[in-house]
Amino acid sequence: MKTKSLILICLLTALVLILSGCATGLTASGWPGVSADAKNAYISGGAYVYAVSLETGAQVWRFPAKASANPFDAAPVLTQDGQLITGGYDKKLYSLNPQTGATNWTFTNGRDRWIGAVLAVDKMIYAPNADYNLYALNLQGQLQWAFTADQSIWGSPVSDGKNVYFGTLGRKVYAVNAQTGKQVWMQKVDGAVLGSLVIGIDNSLYLGSYSGTVYALNTANGATRWSQTASSWVWSGPALAGSTLYFGDGKGSLYAHPVSGTEQPWNQALNGAITGTPLVSGDTVIVGTEAGSVYFIERTGKNPRPIPISGKIYASPVAAGSLILVAPTGGDAILKALDLTGTVKWSFTPAK
Repeated sequence: MKTKSLILICLLTALVLILSGCATGLTASGWPGVSADAKNAYISGGAYVYAVSLETGAQVWRFPAKASANPFDAAPVLTQDGQLITGGYDKKLYSLNPQTGATNWTFTNGRDRWIGAVLAVDKMIYAPNADYNLYALNLQGQLQWAFTADQSIWGSPVSDGKNVYFGTLGRKVYAVNAQTGKQVWMQKVDGAVLGSLVIGIDNSLYLGSYSGTVYALNTANGATRWSQTASSWVWSGPALAGSTLYFGDGKGSLYAHPVSGTEQPWNQALNGAITGTPLVSGDTVIVGTEAGSVYFIERTGKNPRPIPISGKIYASPVAAGSLILVAPTGGDAILKALDLTGTVKWSFTPAK
C-alpha cells in the first residue's frame, strides 16, 4: 500500500481540523492490521490479506487470488464460530475461512472504506465504516441494524454486553444499544477520536483524542469523570492493564496513568511518534515508534530497551503465544515475530 508520511498526514489533519472545526475530509492513513490465533498470524496490508504460520513465518494463504486495486486496511478479526472478518477500500466486508482464505460471505452495504477492525461478540459483528455508519451483522453477514453517527468511524467499537461504544472524527463518542442500535447517549470531546476505546472495571470508558486529551467517561451517561492532557495528539486508544492506562502520543512520549490504587504515574520519551496502542505482556510494556524501534519497558517505566526494526512502526504490536508480532511499513518485511528479549524469530516478506 502506498503510505504517506505520518508527519504529512498529521499536518494535513491538523489543518483540516483548524479550518473546518471538525474532522470532515480527513484522509485515512495506511498501515497494516494484524491479529493471530494459536496457529497463524493474519495481516491486512496492501493488495492482500495474508495468513502466516506462527511456527515458521511462511505464507499459508493470501486473499484474493489476484492483487486488489483497493488496499486492505482493517485488522482481521476472528469470530467465535471460526470466521476471519476484514475489509478494505473496496467498500466490501469479507468473511474468510482462516484455514484456507476462502470466502464465506461478503457484505456490500458499506458506502465507504473499512478502516477500523470489527468487534465480534455475542454472536454479532459490529462493523464501523467511514460512511458514518456502525453496521450490526449476524454471523451469517446479514444486516440487523445500522446506526448513523455524525462523522466517519475509524476505530474499533467496544461493548459491555449492553451497549456498543465508539468515537468519531467529528469529536463525539456514542453509546448505542447493542440489540436495537438505538442511541443511549452522545458526548462531545475536544478532538477527533481516531482509535478504539477501552472499558474499565469501574464502568469507565477510556479514550484518546487527536487534540491530545485522554478521557475517562461514565458508561452510564457519557459524563466526563476525568481527563489528562498529553504533549501531542493521541492516535490510537489506550491499553488498560490492571489499574493502569498506557498510551503514547505524537511527540514520542509513552505514559502510564494509574486509574486507581497507589501506583505512580510515569512517562518515557521515546525516539519517535507513537501511533499504535501499547501492548502489555506480563511485566513488560511493548510499543513501536515511527523511527523504527520496538521498545520493551518495565511496567514501572524503567529500563527501556529499543530494538531497531527496518521500516516505520505505526501498527499496534500483537501478542501471539510467546511471540510479539510487529508490522513495519516500508521495511524489509511486512511482518516480524520477536520474543520478549527482542530477538527476531522470523520475518515475512510476501512473494512477488
